Amino acid sequence: MATLNDFKIVNLKSRKMFDFLNVTIECDDAQKRRLGFYHLVLESITGERDVDSVKNMIIDTDYNKTVIGEAIDDLGMDAVNIVGDTDAEEASIQLFNFKFREKFNPQKHQEEGALSRSTKYLEYLLDNEQKFKTELPETKVKRSLLKIHSLLNSNTLCNIVLYVVSNEASGFSPGTNGYVELLERTYGMKVRTISLDDIMAFIVPSRGRKESKFVVGPNDFLIFEPDDLSTQRSYTIKMSLADLIRITSINDELCLKYNIEDDTCIKDAKLDYALLYDNVRGYLGETTYNKNIISTLENNHKEFFMLNNGLTFTAVRIDSTPINSHTRYMFHLKDFQIVNGGQTIRSIYNYLESNSTDSDIHNLRETYVLVRIFKISEDDELKNRIAEYTNSQNAISSSDLKSVDNVQIQIETYLKEEGILYIRKNGQVGEDGVEYLYRISKEKIAQLLYSASGYPDRASNQKKRLFQEYYEDIFKGDSFSLDKVVKLTHQYFEIENYYSTKDNYDYFELKNMYIIYLIYKYDMTIESAVEILEKVIEERDPNMRPSRLLLKNKFKLDLDRKVSDKTLGGWT
Repeated sequence: MATLNDFKIVNLKSRKMFDFLNVTIECDDAQKRRLGFYHLVLESITGERDVDSVKNMIIDTDYNKTVIGEAIDDLGMDAVNIVGDTDAEEASIQLFNFKFREKFNPQKHQEEGALSRSTKYLEYLLDNEQKFKTELPETKVKRSLLKIHSLLNSNTLCNIVLYVVSNEASGFSPGTNGYVELLERTYGMKVRTISLDDIMAFIVPSRGRKESKFVVGPNDFLIFEPDDLSTQRSYTIKMSLADLIRITSINDELCLKYNIEDDTCIKDAKLDYALLYDNVRGYLGETTYNKNIISTLENNHKEFFMLNNGLTFTAVRIDSTPINSHTRYMFHLKDFQIVNGGQTIRSIYNYLESNSTDSDIHNLRETYVLVRIFKISEDDELKNRIAEYTNSQNAISSSDLKSVDNVQIQIETYLKEEGILYIRKNGQVGEDGVEYLYRISKEKIAQLLYSASGYPDRASNQKKRLFQEYYEDIFKGDSFSLDKVVKLTHQYFEIENYYSTKDNYDYFELKNMYIIYLIYKYDMTIESAVEILEKVIEERDPNMRPSRLLLKNKFKLDLDRKVSDKTLGGWT
């Protein structure tokens, strides 16, 4: 159950997130927290870490008036994120309704009225496209509706989810379930509530030094060592969920209490989220997978072991000691992390919160899960590969799989010393009391590095591949250096500031990659690179939009030709 301290932490994170929005209009603290709250949640749910990209998702009237300086009617919807197009087999349409409370009330549920406010936007999805083409002004609200309409009328499979988000303690009260089901049937979508507990799960804390103890029988674990001389060792353990909850709880005393006789002491246990620092995946919310975990615990708890993939730990130290004349073995874990199974462990705790009778606790003792524990030194590269490979079989972005790679951690540390906040994972807003010059994502750095290496077109139109087949060249090739990352970060924001004073700010993100390319290939100044790029764009086929033109390799080749022939002039 969310607490007042949770409420304060989310407020603090939201306020710090606001500082990276570059808002010039005067706002009071309450408004700053509310505007930052949009970005904190959207970044966590959508996985989009670029500030401008998140800004484009938000259609809320007050937000756009304050942050963008644009007056629009949001039709009751606050944000829209569309992933996929009519050429794709499947598309994701994420709709967001936000409610930000100024005061904490532990008894407060999200209100049904928050759902009904969104129906105006939803009605347009069912309406004839021609109607809102003529009724609505040209804003990003209309553009989002047009794009969704084109997807709904195509052969693309559309998955629509409405997220009703609030910093209140709980989701909807049980009495609203019928209304939620009605909305889901009417509009062919799923409704997901995101409350304070869910938001706290998004916020990854600093890594702690955790140790725990547990006891298992000799037939309940296996040991693997590569060879007799190896210091690496792994254990595969059949563990009771009662023990799993105890050793992962935030109560350090309970974690070490391996010989408890009464399992009811875990009733009020809370997950230590610091154990998920090395887990590449953020919390996915109330997904079908997470619902199935809870459903199995409620209805078929003895089948849980066979139906769940289990969890993976890494630990700097694992001591295994026989006790009770070798009839039992006590395990002592030091400095351990959960690198795979974050969704499972969160769902188990969610089950515990709603099912804490003595009978439920007894069922948890009878329920088992497979836990793999790898003994890995702190600086061992294998630790990061275990985190990556044990997650790679699930639907997770390639960039998140690389978030625990050593070079990503090195960049984060190095940029911090330069006053730059590097976003390795969703929702990072920096340390308290530290002022940052810039906030930049690892995806943006990958784009900048690849553009500087000669591929501005690929940097924009092949984003997924930056953290797949291009990754080694970008982050571990001969041209990579930490100093170059710092320089590119400063240049990126210098270009943004330069463009923000111009009339041709459109498609800035695409243009930025080409400007970086020109700077590094032809040793140009920002001003010269901008001048040349805009001239080449002006000479394009009038039927080709710049947003499509800049994604094509043909445009880069044309740009190179004109620069090499010096047919444009006006640059030094």
